[in-house]
Parts: sequence; C-alpha cells; structure tokens
Amino acid sequence: MWTEKDDKEIEYGKWNIFAAETTLAEEHKVNPSKKMDDIWPHWSEGKPTKLRLRMATPSFILGTVRHNYREYIYSLELEWNNMYMLSVLKNNYYLLPSAHKSEWSGVYRIFSPNMIIDRFGGKDPTGTLYLGRAGSGNKNWSILRTRIMSIANKEHHAINNWLFNNLIRQKYPWESLAVEWAYTGEKLNETGEPIAEAKMAERWLLNCYKNSYGEFPPWNQKG
Repeated sequence: MWTEKDDKEIEYGKWNIFAAETTLAEEHKVNPSKKMDDIWPHWSEGKPTKLRLRMATPSFILGTVRHNYREYIYSLELEWNNMYMLSVLKNNYYLLPSAHKSEWSGVYRIFSPNMIIDRFGGKDPTGTLYLGRAGSGNKNWSILRTRIMSIANKEHHAINNWLFNNLIRQKYPWESLAVEWAYTGEKLNETGEPIAEAKMAERWLLNCYKNSYGEFPPWNQKG
C-alpha cells in the first residue's frame, strides 16, 4: 500500500546535480524512445523507395575532443522520377536532369518495363538491368545529367553489354529500354565533412538487390 513516506521528493533548498547520463536516463523515463525496425524490402516488391538501417559512428578524436562509439538510425528515401524510354531521350534532352547543383547527384536505374528477369534467387518483376550513381565525385561534369545523356547516346559503359552482344540486343531491343532516376543530396559524416549521399544510396540499392536474389543486376556483374 502506497503512503506519503514512499513518495521521494527533491529536497528544497538543496542543490541537486545531475550528470549527462542521469539527465538522459530521466528523459527516457518520461519520453521513452520508440523502437524503429530496419526497412530492407525484397526487390520483388518493386524498386525501393525507403530503406532504413541501424548504423554506428566509430570512436575517434577530433582536436581535443574524444567522440565515443554511438549507434543511430539512418533512413534513405528515394523519390523516383517518371521513367523515360532511352529512344525518346536521345532527341529530347530537356527531359534530362538540369545542370543546377540541386540535381547534380543521384542514383539511376536502367531497366526494361514489363519484363520479368530470371535471377539466381527468383524472378525480378522490375526488369532491372543496371543500377548506378552520379555526382558523387569532385568532377562537376560527371553529374546526373551528363550520365543519363551518355546512356541515351549509347556511350555509357553499362550499354557495352547491349552493344557487343547480339543475344542481348535481340532480347532487349533499344526501344524496350528505359531509365529513371532519383535525386540525392549531401550528408555530414561523423567528423562534419560533407559526403555525397549518392554513393551510399547506390551501395544500399545494390546490396538490397543482391540480398533479394543472391546476385547483382545483370549489367552490374563484372566479367
């Protein structure tokens, strides 16, 4: 049975000192953090639009400050643009991403709409042939616009699979190939340095695809 004797109150007129750990623990009692599950969908559900993983920053020393190991949740959301057939982009460059810096970096997908591709671990209903990124380096010419333009002009290295293989050209005529992309920005790493998010977005997409089928998309494979 509860009585007033069981109610511990802070004594007035007395200093109460709380450490950072104590303050944080008290805050968690009042507002407990909600558990967030990872989001790592199977590729058969469609191209991913949201991925989320529990990550961690390593221990390091920056100047005179030591930063301890810390876990955190990171989410990646991708808003894919409308798809464009490669045969249409060739003569309609106005459909490409602009040269504005906000559209420099991103990920893109070469695919064949309505095509189901047999993979080692199942069937890919999205028809994905290649996943790539652009705008993650120091060269301003290697941006999303120029990368998509090189695909439409048959100058991208991934298109070599199509150019030099008769069987691939028969199965995937040029008029059947399409591309779509999603813009990504920059994030700061644990030391405060900017990192192009496109690099991580590409890695996550490739790993998600491989986890789904046991292998990378056909044109991402290295011979």
